[in-house]
Amino acid sequence: MELTLRTPASPADSVIEGLRGQGVSEADIRMALNFQEAQRKAGAPVLPLRVICGLEAVQRETGQITHAQVLAATPQRRRGKGSLHITRNPVWAQSVQTGSDEEAEFASRLSQKMRARLVIAGKRAMQLGRALACKARAGSQVLSEREQKLVCYTPSCQQILTELLDNEKFRKGWCIPAYETIMAWTGLSRSTVYRSLRTLADIGLIEWIRRFVYERDSEVGARSTQTSNLYRFHLPEWLEKLVGLFVPIPDDAQARRASAEEDHASMLASLLPAERARSMPACASARAHLIAAGLRLDRRVAAEHYARECHDGLPPPHKNLIYKSEKG
Repeated sequence: MELTLRTPASPADSVIEGLRGQGVSEADIRMALNFQEAQRKAGAPVLPLRVICGLEAVQRETGQITHAQVLAATPQRRRGKGSLHITRNPVWAQSVQTGSDEEAEFASRLSQKMRARLVIAGKRAMQLGRALACKARAGSQVLSEREQKLVCYTPSCQQILTELLDNEKFRKGWCIPAYETIMAWTGLSRSTVYRSLRTLADIGLIEWIRRFVYERDSEVGARSTQTSNLYRFHLPEWLEKLVGLFVPIPDDAQARRASAEEDHASMLASLLPAERARSMPACASARAHLIAAGLRLDRRVAAEHYARECHDGLPPPHKNLIYKSEKG
């Protein structure tokens, strides 16, 4: 008795045989395969052969919740609205308690290179602001909104920025000086310090959060006392371009960063709602980056799902790790 060894038919062969059995011509099948290859090269979602040949309508998965939808619908952690404690000590709104997770997430340590870039960007911003102010007074140029912010950049702003950066380097990312401390460093008045910090925040070089200390003793009992702010630093891309410090990120580094953001978004989307609310960053810009990463991940997974029809070597699709109870 002869034994005939036959290789199992691939999914693509079975689909093509099914098309032939339903009367689709060879020319139409060849056209559909070429169209799939063109979609694959262009990076677009690859439609099934039966859809291209007109035998089926496009099926859209409406019941599956995407990563971007889950991250966008995650509630933010609530902060206190600010009030008077029983001891009549005021606490500012949007303040965080010292030693909390929100405070630790906000603190950010700078590298020596970024610290030097911030100092250079501040000096160039001050010089550019002076030149723009002269042109505006002469009537030769109408300033944009961002250029008007640079006009307000004074030597006091540069002095305070330098002192804050030195304090951040000394305290390894925890820059928490009080207004009185900044006044002692710079010799400026309290109103000048307040105005300069607001100017730096409007430009985007610094941002801060308010903090309070929760104390308890035998004499007064529990009380909340407002303490100094926690500062961190940024270098906006628009300011880098204006002062001539902008350097585009290499493609390989940008791809690695995007892949890490997608992995982080996938991990957060797989958590329970309560854990995700605690793990999501409180910063609005960081949340926006994670939601955008989840959207990129959803598009890539959808493109891989359509491309599996004619590619046997692709791994199976990942299971949906998002809890079904969140569909509401």
